[in-house]
Amino acid sequence: MLKRITLAVIAVLASTAVFGAIVLGHTFFNLKSYSVYYAQHTPHKPGIEPVLMELTENLFWIYTPDIDGIEYDFDGGNAIYNYNYQKKTTPWLAYFSNQRYKYGSENLVFYSFDEHFRLSGARDKELGKLDPETVDVEEVKREIYRTVQPVIDAQYGPLINLQWLYDWVNKDKFN
Repeated sequence: MLKRITLAVIAVLASTAVFGAIVLGHTFFNLKSYSVYYAQHTPHKPGIEPVLMELTENLFWIYTPDIDGIEYDFDGGNAIYNYNYQKKTTPWLAYFSNQRYKYGSENLVFYSFDEHFRLSGARDKELGKLDPETVDVEEVKREIYRTVQPVIDAQYGPLINLQWLYDWVNKDKFN
């Protein structure tokens, strides 16, 4: 009798552990896969760009549709290239594991952003280092959005919306 009860308790505990692992796995997958959708709706400080941050940080997890002129690169850093707006070169946006973001404009100007997506440096291929104070950051961000907007537009909402959990998990990251 005691052996049956012990086996029943073990079975219940094992089932609970498996169920918990499935729920945690689904929750993690949901938050990563729909992070761009959630970022579009999350509260954040002015100047911080949760959509651009999540788009590049979670590029491996999010929906990366086959869009004409758009290419994705996962080697070294997550990058999105847009060949549709090419002038001197192809514009791109990338995230590197050191929590830094880089944008290469179509006019051979390269911008560095910190972990909060604040401009930390700029370099013109022809003129050299630029004073970040002279850069129109809002214009650069508009260029970045134009470069990656097709990928942002292709994202869709989750079947199970965990916006409240996403907001709670990322409250310090975006504020």
